[in-house]
Amino acid sequence: MTTPALLTVDRLRSGYGPIDVLHDISLTVAQGEIVALIGANGAGKTTTLMSLSGLVKARGGRVMFDGHDLTTVPAHQIVRLGLAQSPEGRKIFPRLSVLENLEMGAFTRSDPDGVAADIEKAFTMFPILRERKAQAGGLLSGGQQQMLAIARALMARPKLLLLDEPSLGLAPQIVVQIFGVIKELNNQGVSVLLVEQNARMALKVAHRGYVLETGRVTCEDRADKLLNDPRIRAAYLGE
Repeated sequence: MTTPALLTVDRLRSGYGPIDVLHDISLTVAQGEIVALIGANGAGKTTTLMSLSGLVKARGGRVMFDGHDLTTVPAHQIVRLGLAQSPEGRKIFPRLSVLENLEMGAFTRSDPDGVAADIEKAFTMFPILRERKAQAGGLLSGGQQQMLAIARALMARPKLLLLDEPSLGLAPQIVVQIFGVIKELNNQGVSVLLVEQNARMALKVAHRGYVLETGRVTCEDRADKLLNDPRIRAAYLGE
């Protein structure tokens, strides 16, 4: 029995100013899936996530999420519907403390007891954040800021988590830790759409993958098949 799609993107067009970056992108994420979106720099991966989040307006096509058409929904309402993003470059609030950053991630919620419980979960998932909870976010290391960005997105209790380049600029041991957390979140029921320059790591953790080239999906398959596809290995896995 096929798991129903949580997210369905149908012929999405999007871009900036006069330039179209995405050309009729179509993809799906099923409930409980990790889906990787891989491609070269400039392929349109970040624009795809920004368009799903409502931060870049769609110019055509349709985005259906959990029964809702997101095409004309404001970004803050999209978060309320259960879709949250951890952006490229982390974009934490540098002058706010770790704790305040987490509280900002819960801005759509009105359940203080639940928010407190989720902050405790974040501190359990990333113990270093508990140690640094009173420290300004801008004083954290790159890896710690990435942990905070993911934890902040989780404070919205998303059904689908969008992760944009979570390993960018991080030491290898931190990358392993971050990807371990992604797998654990998925085991807890969170679906994930993962944009990641480290295509090998992304496909190892994902169930399925899409290849994006100059704003178009050129390949889609199970992650293990993409990992073993000679064309993908040559183009994106450094072989």
